[in-house]
This record gives sequence, structure tokens and C-alpha cells, in this order.
Amino acid sequence: MNSKKIAIIAIVILAIVIALLGAAYVFNLFGSTTDFDTKFISGTFSGEVSQNKIKDNSSIANWTASYEDKEHNITYNMSCVKDGSFITDLYRLQGLEAPEVRKYNNQSWKIFYSQAVPSTNGTNNSSASSNDTINVYICEADINDTAYTISVIAYNNETECDGTLFCPLYKDYIEPLIKSVSFKDSKKAPQMYNVLNMSKEEFEYNKKYLDNLLSGNVSSTE
Repeated sequence: MNSKKIAIIAIVILAIVIALLGAAYVFNLFGSTTDFDTKFISGTFSGEVSQNKIKDNSSIANWTASYEDKEHNITYNMSCVKDGSFITDLYRLQGLEAPEVRKYNNQSWKIFYSQAVPSTNGTNNSSASSNDTINVYICEADINDTAYTISVIAYNNETECDGTLFCPLYKDYIEPLIKSVSFKDSKKAPQMYNVLNMSKEEFEYNKKYLDNLLSGNVSSTE
């Protein structure tokens, strides 16, 4: 077979590959996605995701959102609160490991991981199946002292997870989500001290004390 015929065959094969890729895009053969848009954040989920209704008439109602992927048993909870990192700092004080830090679209994200086991109504939790493990990733972006937080809760190990940033749960669902995110203006986001029903002075005192605890400047017994 001469080189001219080989070149023609190669061009035909390339055209077929391009056509197949185009068809895959048109017919969504690589998996469905779901766009979302809230007052404080927008982006795209992997998979078919529906919004949960939140019954909350407080000032934070417009600054929280919840979504659910029923097929993969994943819940996404979102919030936007000024000084919202206070909550993840509290979690760290209670034993949550220090976060991994990743930068997407020039925005740094703190990625926390934890596990939980559902309540067994007073029975011994040690007998619970490993399939009952709840995997939790908390993704936090801090912008101008405002925390945009996405908590991803995956139930029953339906999506493989080992707690790293390389497992299918993170690579296939969480990372594409936070890569897609667009942040909106948060000037009117609620203050954490209002959410916690504290005065501003009480909150500042507790925040400073917590910062000192985490930095090792004071002990928890002081």
C-alpha cells in the first residue's frame, strides 16, 4: 500500500473519531450534568441533581442551598457566611484534620475530609457495616473574609471513596463541581455572629481565643 493511500485512510479514521466524539457530546454519552444558580454561587454538578427545599425563614435562608444526587446518594449543602471559617476552625479543634489546599481558577480551596457512621438507635456502632460509612468532604473558599462552603455528603459507599483527593468521589464529582463554580457578590451575606446569636464583641473574643488555641498560644484548659 503506497503512502498516498495510507494518508487517505488516516484522514478517514480521524474524521470518524472526530464525528464519534461530536456525537458523544451531543448525546451526552460521557455522563449528564446539572447546572445550578443561587444568590451567592453558581456552577455545574456531575450527574442528575435536584434541589432540596430548605424550610428556614431566617436571615441566612437566601445564603444556603441544598442539592441531592439520588442515583449516587450524594448530598451537596452550600452556604455563604462572613467569618464562616469559624465553623471549620471549631471542627479542627474537635479533631478534624488540617485541610488539603487546592487552587482552581486562581482561587484557593481548603478541602477537609471526615467520616461518620449513622446512628444505630442505641446499638453498638462497631457492628455497623462498612457500607454504612458516610464520607464527608468540606470545601471552603475564603474571599474577603467570607466563607463559601460546599459540604459533600456521600452515603452507603455507593461511589468509591478512600478519603483522598484522588478517589472517584472526589475526582468525578467534587473536583468538577468546584472547578465550575462562579462566586457572586457577598456584601450582604449574613455575619457569623448573627447566625450564632452572639454579639459582635462575644464573637470576636471567641474567634481570637479559638485562633490562639489552634496556633498553640494557649491550651484548652486555660
